[in-house]
Amino acid sequence: MLDERLRAMDRHILGEIWTSDAAWRNLAYLCDDIGHRFAGSASERAGAEFLAAKMREYGLERVRLEEFPMASWERGECHLRLTAPLERELSAIAMPYCPSADIEAEVIDVGEGELPDFERLADQIPGKIVLTDAETNRPGERKSHRTDKFAWAIERGAVVCVFMNQNPGLLRITGSITGRNPQGTSPEDREAPIPGIGISYEAGKAIRRLAERGTPRLRIRTTNRTFASVSYNVIGEVRGTAYPNEVVLLGGHYDGHDVAQGAGDDGAGTITGLEAGRALAGLKGQLKRTVRIICFGSEEVGLLGAWHHAAQYDAQSEERLRFVLNLDGAGRGMGGQEQLTLSCLPELVPYFQRLGREMAYEFPVRDELNSHSDHFPFAVRGIPNGTLNSRDSTAGMIGRGWGHTEADTLDKVHLRGLQMSAILTARLAVRLAQDDAFPGRQRTLDEVREQLRAAGILERQERAGRFPPR
Repeated sequence: MLDERLRAMDRHILGEIWTSDAAWRNLAYLCDDIGHRFAGSASERAGAEFLAAKMREYGLERVRLEEFPMASWERGECHLRLTAPLERELSAIAMPYCPSADIEAEVIDVGEGELPDFERLADQIPGKIVLTDAETNRPGERKSHRTDKFAWAIERGAVVCVFMNQNPGLLRITGSITGRNPQGTSPEDREAPIPGIGISYEAGKAIRRLAERGTPRLRIRTTNRTFASVSYNVIGEVRGTAYPNEVVLLGGHYDGHDVAQGAGDDGAGTITGLEAGRALAGLKGQLKRTVRIICFGSEEVGLLGAWHHAAQYDAQSEERLRFVLNLDGAGRGMGGQEQLTLSCLPELVPYFQRLGREMAYEFPVRDELNSHSDHFPFAVRGIPNGTLNSRDSTAGMIGRGWGHTEADTLDKVHLRGLQMSAILTARLAVRLAQDDAFPGRQRTLDEVREQLRAAGILERQERAGRFPPR
């Protein structure tokens, strides 16, 4: 039986969200009026100010912009020309933090670009342009990330890494590439040591057909700029009455890539959090613990906003994070297909499954640690966390689907998907704030080390200086 107070809170949440199109109107303004919101740009700053203004309008408390330094990037021209065995101009884009370059070299095709592919061809890679699939995972699968493939190409002496989209439609794929010093914030630290270029499925297939009968050569000319800038997390909250320093943190990232509107990745997740906050603001004085809404800045270029914010919850902090709910991927799709992925927290799987049954809204709960979204800076500190996403958002597609391409536009998102994710988010937040018997606990760094080792990502995080956390 649900506590009658929870029933009353549920009725308030459902009534507020289901009878309003505020989520859609806010996402439309973020996408159509403000635009891409690339990290460190004037567009991102405009997005931050808009979100903060909405938080104040909705009655959230202690609304603020949390500024942090970073290096931003600005694209110039990008030309990709096939010079042998025939001459042809191919459509391509530089990936964020790609340096300016003018390079011509032979192509070596590493296929999917998994580590065995790079190891098998290691003696052929030095001095070559590597062609690799960008993302190869279908929904629910785990495959290597773009940054892994980029690092393997550099380690084996490639002069350029070209990423091929796996979804047809003449969509050039993008995504940030790793700088010379991943821990640095200066432009020199952040700029990549070799170019990273994104091409469409169709352009990649053309190069591969030529590679089957010879050795293609490509010339890449690109001009870009990396420069010092700042970014912002946007924060508002509903203060707890009994335990205000115990915090439930929830939110998505509002920055996007400069080639599109970033509607699904992750405008929809950001607005899911904002809409949940709008409903929760009507419960002031009723929540035992604080629910904090955060819109992360600069996720697409290295989870920068999340790393900055997570560092504040050290041993000396007066506040303790009870749970972090990352909304990267929430709010997409048609609604009713939400899924929660925990970060190697088996004791919480039955807990959230039970919540789904009690709320008469069951949702799948997975338990798998990955390092490529805003939950991760909290996971390496042992803080209980999970990511809510909509399973139908990329149905039938590979990787992010429309994400990281020019096609990540508002028409791919639907009001009902936003509403249903926001309702689930708000209802979960209430329970996490009210439940004195919540079984989650903070892991020690030794326990986190074992989690990272089991997930196969410990060495990479140590090499990047991300573990142990500073």
